[in-house]
Amino acid sequence: MSKSVKLFFTVLLSVLFLATGYAGETKKRTFTEDEFISVFSGKPKARVVKYIGEPDNKEIAIKPKGAQGVVGSKVRVEDAKQKDKVEMWYYNNIVEYSPGKTYKFVEITMINDRVVNLGFFNQ
Repeated sequence: MSKSVKLFFTVLLSVLFLATGYAGETKKRTFTEDEFISVFSGKPKARVVKYIGEPDNKEIAIKPKGAQGVVGSKVRVEDAKQKDKVEMWYYNNIVEYSPGKTYKFVEITMINDRVVNLGFFNQ
């Protein structure tokens, strides 16, 4: 084989080995509890996506049919046509509670695209 062909295959293999090393899942940034609360509490959804990306899992809150009759007294609703959008976003292993130990799950609850609740869980 000529030198140029050997050089080409050497470079090709090197690039492939380097690419496979970076092809794995990217490591997400970890936060302390206080950092996480100060960075995200009351902030818009765009900030969450900017800092930690899309969630590992999403859920949308749905009020069961007939729930108004079961839950407490009736409340006067100013505008019954406008409904709030409630979402729960879940991330895995991004908040540390001690050095080297992270919560298994972090729940971010948003109403109308703004963070209203943060929860850290190990179960």
